[in-house]
Amino acid sequence: MPKYFFHLLGDVPAHDLIGHECADDKEAQKYGELLAHNVGTDRPDMVRESNYISVVDASDREIYRIPLSSLSA
Repeated sequence: MPKYFFHLLGDVPAHDLIGHECADDKEAQKYGELLAHNVGTDRPDMVRESNYISVVDASDREIYRIPLSSLSA
């Protein structure tokens, strides 16, 4: 399975050094959406336009930018 990386970018960047295997780009997008929601829910103060999850494939090509989200924000 291909490996994808899920970087938190914006005010407080955090780079994914380990990655996560996903079946395809669509599954990587869904996993990135889950991460964006989890981060936004845990840290609602970070939900703003400048903060997002960057989904990157093994070739270091960004395939999705997913804004952080939260039910409480």
